[in-house]
Amino acid sequence: MKRIVVGLALTAAVLAVACGGGGTKPAGPTGTIGPDTGIAFAGRYTNKPSNLYLVDADSGAVQQLTDGEETEWWPTWSRDRQQLAFISWLTPTTTPEASPVPEATPVPEDLTRRHLVVANADGSGQHSIGDSIFFQIYSSGFSWSSDGSEIAYTTVVDPAQQPRRAKLRVVSVADGSEVALPEERLGYLPVWSPDGTMIAFGGFVGDLDAQGKGEAELFLMDSDGSNARQITNRPGTDLPPSWSPDSSRIVWSGTTVPSDPSQTATSALFMMDVASGQITELGEGSDPVWSPDGQRIAFVLAEKPPPGVLRLQTNLDIYTLDVETGERTQLTQDRASDEGPTWSPDGQRIAFVSTRDNAQGEIYVMNADGSDVRRLTDNELAEAMLAWAPR
Repeated sequence: MKRIVVGLALTAAVLAVACGGGGTKPAGPTGTIGPDTGIAFAGRYTNKPSNLYLVDADSGAVQQLTDGEETEWWPTWSRDRQQLAFISWLTPTTTPEASPVPEATPVPEDLTRRHLVVANADGSGQHSIGDSIFFQIYSSGFSWSSDGSEIAYTTVVDPAQQPRRAKLRVVSVADGSEVALPEERLGYLPVWSPDGTMIAFGGFVGDLDAQGKGEAELFLMDSDGSNARQITNRPGTDLPPSWSPDSSRIVWSGTTVPSDPSQTATSALFMMDVASGQITELGEGSDPVWSPDGQRIAFVLAEKPPPGVLRLQTNLDIYTLDVETGERTQLTQDRASDEGPTWSPDGQRIAFVSTRDNAQGEIYVMNADGSDVRRLTDNELAEAMLAWAPR
């Protein structure tokens, strides 16, 4: 079991987007980019809100999707690739001295400012379908249904109440009307199965204490909110899972708690067969993403320096795991952070963010075997939260 806090946090990975770079516009031509080659991402310049963009995986052309005063994060494609959903909020004016990180805009405590927005694939037709949305830096906190008609997301029961309690909602994409669940389902960060029959989510076991902490595990429920069942029961923190394309298995990363208190916790991959409930530990790693054909899992692994060697920056590399054999293949190898892998719709390529050429990071694409690495962006945007359209 583990203790978690219902709240928001900023970490270095996403604060890169919060801090941004200079004011140079993205390089490359602009225009309409199709979903087969279009990679959605969040990008921000210094002292400006984060906006959403598309970059073409072939040409490097960049298309800006949003251009407003609100900060926008976590672009997520509908399964038919015709729409994007994202989180938007109006951040208060702040000075660098008041920010937790210089030049960073803090997440507002007013949860009603945060909205779930749906738009067409080109950024047009934006409309809000939910508010008081709860999310984390490692997960958007919402998920599309398989037919694109509904979105499950996390909201806060009463933003003024302390401690805050997160609950699940399902809303219609057309008009934002709530789809009633059989009972109020306390939980967070839902992930809909590709076949539309199940939703995985984080849930609490027992009551929260006065600080908003509680025992949390992973759960599954039917898409109508019924038949909720706990699927994990172990020490450590389990993050939202990635579904296999056929909805038969889920994979996620979670911290392992060492028996020796002097050792630090590590991040490991876990896979569960949904039918049997059998869970298999797959070794160290984080941020797992299933390939479109279901045969491989892309993930991130932190390089361990040799004994006695002190490094100021953690090197992150991207690997793939063969689901059937368990064989690991290292795709990137450099003194930089390579993270946020996302598969192309045909499973032939992987896009990712890397700091190999500058500290703020740029977007790169490579073949699924790690060959032919190409830099797609060359600008002063801080880029994160990549989303290639699903197949």
